[in-house]
Amino acid sequence: MRKGLCRAATSIAFGLAAAASSLAQDAPQTTATHRHRLHECLAILNLTDAQKTGVENVLAAAKPTIQADVASVKAARQTLKTDLAATSPDACAIGADALAVRSARQTLQAERQTVLSQILAVLPSDLQSRLQGCLDAPFPDAAPDTTGAADESSD
Repeated sequence: MRKGLCRAATSIAFGLAAAASSLAQDAPQTTATHRHRLHECLAILNLTDAQKTGVENVLAAAKPTIQADVASVKAARQTLKTDLAATSPDACAIGADALAVRSARQTLQAERQTVLSQILAVLPSDLQSRLQGCLDAPFPDAAPDTTGAADESSD
């Protein structure tokens, strides 16, 4: 019984380490990508000066919060990497670190969505739909989505 419990604990620890390792990987530069994508999409809308000012005000107000959220994600990933690299990794610490990374990423995503909502509120409805369409369009060099996730998100 004790051997089985030890094996199960070891398996769980390795599973957590594998899952956490994938979270700890250097993710693509989503911050720069999202930022540039938003700016590219805004640039093609031919905004009026008043609309540009409104969007710039939203972005300027959100910048410190977004920067803090990005720093939180980076710090959580670094903590996870450090714990994974330990001589004898603690499965509980790794699990907690993985959850911290997930939480930090969700906070960042929520803040980005809030900023997008504020930007959309500044624009008239025709420009709102054009901006949303541009942001929802796949990246030109992106691999095709074979998971069906795009179909589920449109519901």
